This record gives sequence, structure tokens and C-alpha cells, in this order.
Amino acid sequence: MAATPSKKRIVIVGGSFGGINTAYALRRKLRDRVNITVISREAEFTFMPSLPWVVLGWRDPARLQVSLAGPLAKRGIRFVHGDVLGLDPDRAEVRTGGEGFPYDYLVIASGAELDYAAVPGIGPDAHTQSTFTTAEAAAARDALARALRLDRGRIVIGAAPGASCIGPGYEIAMQIDTALRRIRRRHRFHIEFVTPEPFVGHFGVGGIGKSGRMFEDEFAERHISGVVNAGIVEARPDRLVLASGTEHAFDFGLVIPAFLGSPFVRGAAGLTNPRGFVTVTPELRSTKFENIYAVGVAIAIAPPAPTPVPVAVPKTGGMTDLMALAAAHNIAADIAGGSRVDGLTLAASCIADAGDTAFWLRADPFLPPRNRVQHKRGKWAHYLKAGFEIYYLARIRNDWPPLEFGW
Repeated sequence: MAATPSKKRIVIVGGSFGGINTAYALRRKLRDRVNITVISREAEFTFMPSLPWVVLGWRDPARLQVSLAGPLAKRGIRFVHGDVLGLDPDRAEVRTGGEGFPYDYLVIASGAELDYAAVPGIGPDAHTQSTFTTAEAAAARDALARALRLDRGRIVIGAAPGASCIGPGYEIAMQIDTALRRIRRRHRFHIEFVTPEPFVGHFGVGGIGKSGRMFEDEFAERHISGVVNAGIVEARPDRLVLASGTEHAFDFGLVIPAFLGSPFVRGAAGLTNPRGFVTVTPELRSTKFENIYAVGVAIAIAPPAPTPVPVAVPKTGGMTDLMALAAAHNIAADIAGGSRVDGLTLAASCIADAGDTAFWLRADPFLPPRNRVQHKRGKWAHYLKAGFEIYYLARIRNDWPPLEFGW
């Protein structure tokens, strides 16, 4: 779609929760007043909350993906399948390998890089598995299947210092327990959960209400050993080594890495914090460049309190959805006028699935102190997550507008 001088040019980098929802919301709000381009290194949207089910062999990865080109084209949104290699905020342009994309507004929804290099030996190309892409989840599935064919074994699920998205680790540990119980072989395997958090259920935000007690009790009932304040310094072919000097042997090991901001973002002076995450105002606008917004994993959020071993704040898919709506609302206000909203003090809900049951948690706002906290446990929450997967993929295919909370 060729840009016309009368239309504002909006470039969105990222084809996941933040990027697609921002694009759809901007099209609904501004209709033909803007030209929208989405640039994504992935050709498909992936419903990442279900990747732990892929690890357990309970989902086909292809079932969790939607090709982006068709749905975006139907809404007059240009889709570019490519990797952004450079950003020049002064010229207001991003660059892929073969083309430059000038913008009036840029939305950075590019997620993050997986910082496997920070801990020698972790990662799918070394000694541990991970679960942040369909390829990683499928490789972890195959490795787990091999381990579970052993007469007995040791399972270690862990997170590196500075990790933020630790939730999938909780799910996988509990789901492995459920899978082993179903085949009556749980008594033959030892499961450990090795985390930098100061207590189980901390999640990088000081816990969500009584989540610490909830997950401590759940782990006790499932005989999952929790190792907290754990600084993993090395992974060897059959064990994790901690800063304390202790070693945790495994037949199957999966480690959640810390994140880094995308390389093209880290290369723009003054845009990010030292880890490469965009520093933003409460309106999700860059603190340095007024025509740059950021949403989701790409933004910098400081932890509510320091911990003995660093733990970063997670940005869930639900949080990212709400940030996308807030950023789109505020860009629309820039262009067409109107009120603005705070995109950082939003409520967030998440479901941690254990295979045979699940935990539903809601915090309002997500970071403490909070106005309200809710948590419930039950098999209904497991089915709720399964149903939400179906709904969400249909929403991406069809641009079903989410509830915008009065915005």
C-alpha cells in the first residue's frame, strides 16, 4: 500500500501480542487516516502461553499459529516479513536488510532476545532446553520424551539470574508431575525447581497476594523441590552449577533465560536502559523521542524491590494486550485529539496450568501496592486456558476487538 502525504505513517515492529493488537486497534480508531506497516521477523503469530503444552506433547505447534499476511492485508495493513536491523530516531526511519521505512509514529513491540550467553552452557544449542519458540518447545518435547522413557530419572526446571518470564517453568514442572502420575511412574522421578526468586510464587513482583503460600503448598503436595535464591552460573551436560557451589544433576534440564532488548533498539542512543528495554512514560511514549511508543516485553519496568539474586518483572500476554490498546489510544489522541490513558498501572490476569488443574491470578494493578488481588485454583481454570487459546487465535484471524475498558 503506497503511503500518501495526507496520511500519517505508523510503523509497528513485532508480530506478536503487542504488535498485532496495536495495529488492529489503530485501524479501528483511525480508519483510513493512517498508513500502517507491521514488520515481523516471524511470518506467523504464535500463541506462546500454550508452548508448555507442546513440551509435554499435548499440542501440535502448528495448531498454535496464525499466518499474519492474510489477516493484516484484509484490514489494509501492510505486512513485511523481515528483521529490523537498524533504527534512526533522528531521521525517523527503521531499516530491514533491503528497505528503509520512514515513520511519523513508531511502535516497538519486538519482544526481546533470549540471553543464553549470560550463563555458559544453557540453551537449546548447549545443555538445557527452553520454550520460547515453537522450535524450542518441540526440541524440549523430544528431549523430555527420551528422559521419561528411562527407568527412573531427575528433572530440573530452572531460571537464570535476571529472568522475568518464569511462569512457563512453573507450568512445565507441574505438568511433568501430572504426566508422570497419569502413567503411575511419578515415584521414579525427582523433580526440582531452581529459581532466582526469593520464594516460590514471587514471579518478580513480590508475589501476588498469597501466591507464595499457594505454590509452596502445591509443590509440597506434588513433591517438587523448590530451590530459591539460586544463581545458576553454569550448565554442564548433566547438571546445573549454582553460585553457592551446589550442583543439581538432571536427565532433563530446562532453564528459562534472562532477556535482552532487541539489537536494533539497543543501538539507538538514549532509547533504552542498560539491558536494552525502552524507557517509557506512563503513556507508553519513549522518554526521549515523542513519536516512539513501546509495548509489552520491549519496555523497561523496574522491579518493585531488590532481591538477593536478580529477578526481572514479567510482561504477560494479557498485560501486553492492554498496553497495545493504551498505546493505540494515545497515538490516536496525538493524531485526532482526545484524552490519554496510563498504560502502566493496568490490571493483569494470568493462568498457570498444571495439566490436571490450574491457578487463575489477577492483580490490580499488576505491580504492588494493589487495589485488589484475586486467586483461584481448579480444573475449570485449566479448561478456561484451553478455551482462551481457541478464542485468541480466532481473534487474531478475524480482528475481534477486545474489551477496551471504556477507552
